[in-house]
Amino acid sequence: MVVTFKIITLAASLEENIVDLEKDTFFDGGGITVSGATLHCWKAGGHGAETYLEVVENSCNPGFVNLGLKLGKETLFSYIDKFGFGKKTGIDLNGEASGIIFDIDKIGDLELATTAFGQGVSVTPIHLTV
Repeated sequence: MVVTFKIITLAASLEENIVDLEKDTFFDGGGITVSGATLHCWKAGGHGAETYLEVVENSCNPGFVNLGLKLGKETLFSYIDKFGFGKKTGIDLNGEASGIIFDIDKIGDLELATTAFGQGVSVTPIHLTV
């Protein structure tokens, strides 16, 4: 789920022109601190200096946190809504769930940061295919 949801943050970042994948860079030292919590990269020690294209290739959590913070909660969550997450798809399946997305009124920087790379979000496989 985490890797899949990063694409939503990437799509929003590209659409909003907040990142140039080849020119903009990010330094991943292995973690990023948001609201007193350190969110780690999957790679111990991080990836070091990388373009945002490499952030995507490396599935770098801190890089996606940075993109999410640049987008802000209103913008990121508007894209999450536009992609249909947090509501039923309308496909005729018994027991279809809407998934779990943070309530935007209860989102601080930490929730925004974790959402940007897919933690704290729960979607169904159907959401990912439609």
